[in-house]
Amino acid sequence: ATAFSASVNRREFVVAGTTASIATIISPPPASADGTQTPAVETYVKGVATLQAGLSTDEIGPGAALYVTARPNRPDNVPRAILDGSRGKSPPVLAARYADPKFPYDFSLTSENLTPEGASIVEGSSSAWWQGEDLVVSCRFDSDGVAATRDPTDLVGRAFYS
Repeated sequence: ATAFSASVNRREFVVAGTTASIATIISPPPASADGTQTPAVETYVKGVATLQAGLSTDEIGPGAALYVTARPNRPDNVPRAILDGSRGKSPPVLAARYADPKFPYDFSLTSENLTPEGASIVEGSSSAWWQGEDLVVSCRFDSDGVAATRDPTDLVGRAFYS
């Protein structure tokens, strides 16, 4: 028997308290042992992934993972080189995998989680093209920890960051 019944709306996996903060760097990043500066890690989104009331992950074995992604909410603002004017779903700009999470799970999406699309800088600026945009933050609890597979015990949810 599984901890997730068919009568439970799997879309009710909740991303609660999603907030974002663009870290302000007040001092230069610390220097590494060879004297070069290491880049500072910027935090873009912080949040808490929780389970719908009545759900448990107790019967899920080791190897499960929580996948968290963030993408702009408006595809019409995605650079043409990435989306090619299709007005489809924009690519994730941040993505992270957290092994064997315990819920509620606090997560952060930082500059270490930038995707190639998310790392694109606006020409003539030091900002990524998506900064300042509303983001859709999605979480998927994957019971086997393999992103390419789907299972009835996998849970998904999303929240919006403005």
